[in-house]
Amino acid sequence: MSFVALSALLAAASASAEPAAVEELVVTAQKREQRLIDAPLSVAVVTGEAMERSGGRDLKDLQTLTSGLIVTSTANETQTTARLRGVGTVGDNPGLESSVGVVIDGVYRPRTGTAINDLGELDRIEILKGPQGTLFGKNASAGLISVLTAAPEFNTYLEAEATVGELGTRGASLTLNAPITDTLAGRLFVARRLRDGIYDVRTGDGPRTERQDNNQDYWTARGQLLFTPSDDAEIRVIADYTKREENCCAGVMLVRGPTAAWIDGLAADEGVAPTPNPGARTAWSNRSTAQQIEDAGLSVQLDLDLGAATLTSITAARSWSTKNGYDADFSTADIYYRDPDGSFGSEFATLSQELRLAGKRDALDWMVGAFLAAEDVERRDEYLYGADYETYLGLLLTGGANPNRVSEITGFAPGAAFVAGEGARDTYRQEARTLALFTNDTWRLTERLELTAGLRFTAEDKDLASTWRTTDGGAACAAAKAAATGVSVLCLPWSNGAFNGTSHQSRSETAWSGTLKASWRLSDEAVTYASWARGWKAGGFNLDREQTAYLLDADTAFEDERVDAYELGAKTRWFDGALAVDAAVFRQEFQDFQLNTFANATFVVRSVPELTSTGAEVEARWATPLDGLNLSGGVTYAETEFGSDPVTGLVRLPGSRSAFAPLWSAAAAADWSRPIGHGLEAGAWLSGKFNSDYNTGSDLNPLKIQPAFWRADARVWVGAADGRWAAELWARNLTDELYRQVAFDAPLQAGTVNAFLGEPRSVGVTVRVRR
Repeated sequence: MSFVALSALLAAASASAEPAAVEELVVTAQKREQRLIDAPLSVAVVTGEAMERSGGRDLKDLQTLTSGLIVTSTANETQTTARLRGVGTVGDNPGLESSVGVVIDGVYRPRTGTAINDLGELDRIEILKGPQGTLFGKNASAGLISVLTAAPEFNTYLEAEATVGELGTRGASLTLNAPITDTLAGRLFVARRLRDGIYDVRTGDGPRTERQDNNQDYWTARGQLLFTPSDDAEIRVIADYTKREENCCAGVMLVRGPTAAWIDGLAADEGVAPTPNPGARTAWSNRSTAQQIEDAGLSVQLDLDLGAATLTSITAARSWSTKNGYDADFSTADIYYRDPDGSFGSEFATLSQELRLAGKRDALDWMVGAFLAAEDVERRDEYLYGADYETYLGLLLTGGANPNRVSEITGFAPGAAFVAGEGARDTYRQEARTLALFTNDTWRLTERLELTAGLRFTAEDKDLASTWRTTDGGAACAAAKAAATGVSVLCLPWSNGAFNGTSHQSRSETAWSGTLKASWRLSDEAVTYASWARGWKAGGFNLDREQTAYLLDADTAFEDERVDAYELGAKTRWFDGALAVDAAVFRQEFQDFQLNTFANATFVVRSVPELTSTGAEVEARWATPLDGLNLSGGVTYAETEFGSDPVTGLVRLPGSRSAFAPLWSAAAAADWSRPIGHGLEAGAWLSGKFNSDYNTGSDLNPLKIQPAFWRADARVWVGAADGRWAAELWARNLTDELYRQVAFDAPLQAGTVNAFLGEPRSVGVTVRVRR
């Protein structure tokens, strides 16, 4: 439709109906409330209502409503990565902090995987694109997801929701909000969610008994108190707890390699898929993938009006832990695995304190602050030999010809070189301490021109104590070294006796980061801006075994990551506020980008010298002339590419587009509701997300490319116009699009590529009541 035709349509509508206008959203992207049009940075906002109508409950659901955002999980949901504009840190290793940070109610989460829970009742989610370290500090070199939950209110109501649907979907939630006194209000949210697995599992002769995988089974609660002792003071206390007991994640085959026939011969059934057929959603796994996750936290926020300034204090303590099982060979042959008994898992304990003092003086809006954090991480890792491990290594060594080759090399009796249940049992304990001082100040130089300058100083210390134990002493590896044959297969990191003992590493870093922004107000409906930002993410340690020439490499440190980002943007409002269009062009230049990649046996960290992301994005909201119909959406174009410098072990990277970096990404939503008489209201919601093709493997193997795809969600409802009840029919992944989250090389199976898939279509019903 041409601009002239659109103008004529709007003019005709305005002549016969009350003009509609989009809501001018208020955001806190600069840690103070301001209208979205006034914030000189690229921000996408997803309201709580939009999340509810799309059926979204966690950060992975958020990506369906936001262009340029991809959130994926791998071997379990604790290993989750968020990416913006094609940039993010692979989340399989807790030694690496996120490049896209997550903050919930002002409290940072140490890794993306620690925030993959039901977010509950939401006010809104702000997606801040580009470096946000000046104000938000840790883990925000590529952007930030800021979640703001619904706060207590001084009125009484009860809300309940019940959901049933395909895939065995069952769920319910309850909200109670009430004033306790004239100055104290409380809010309680509890929810229980269940869903069957999205894979059927062939278990061979076990010991696994679960016949489905990637299910949902969790409950969550959030309790809040809001205390307003005076007009000048407000205290908000939030306590939350989530517990999950699920199975995740088995994978499906994309490409069948030459070793598949050997695995078939070892298994009680086919071993792996006879023919790749990911759409059948059938996985082969004889070992448990059980995951148990507990997440708990307490935060206290104080806002105190001192007259000339406002003091904000956010104090938080959080605890997060996981226990995971893992079938490392993704087959029903018993090759190697991790037990779900707690020997494989991670724990985070964090304490954080933020203090901010902000005020206005003439033409200056000023802010100074301090941030302190203590983060203790424990990672427990194990790899255990299965009953078929030794035989399979013999087949690997001889191209499938001699299953007894390990015995011949080592001199051990068959089955004695690698006894089932032996292997690697390691513990990594890391302490991180962070201190930061920051300021962010805006000068109104004229009625139209504003200049913002921000500066942050960060000091961080990390100490790592590693304990390695190869339970059989690595006897087979030692024998292979003595025989000078078979070392590459018999001395894999988890079977290498060099890993017995302890190591201590430490590093201290300081860094300056900051931002400069200029904002020019062309009119009340149009604001342009230009910005520069320097982002920084601390270096750290790979919490995994690393070896060089089959000798222990005790130095697992990697360097800090830095980024310079440049952005030009415009925020405009058209047709008396009916249409809001925000646009930006950007370039981000990363140095020593931290890349975690799977090297067929273990994860290794590489510092990539250069990564750039260049592109443009548009966000729009339109209150259409059609009564009750609102449209919203966004488009992102990003060329995210590695530099030309070689990267050890990753020959495809130089000059290539990075993984999970589609050139085009778009999200759109249509929201319609209107009264239908007799005190009733009807409505409908349709949203969709498009990504052009992108590679899902950090090694950029072309077999791991995800073709371009659309995913759509829909909802229709009818209910009381006063909101007292509603009945909804919904569909997730409406067209049953088959897409992969991540493709990966099957461990120790050259040529075989597997994948973790997105969820299939499900249809269901939700009923809501409010009293």
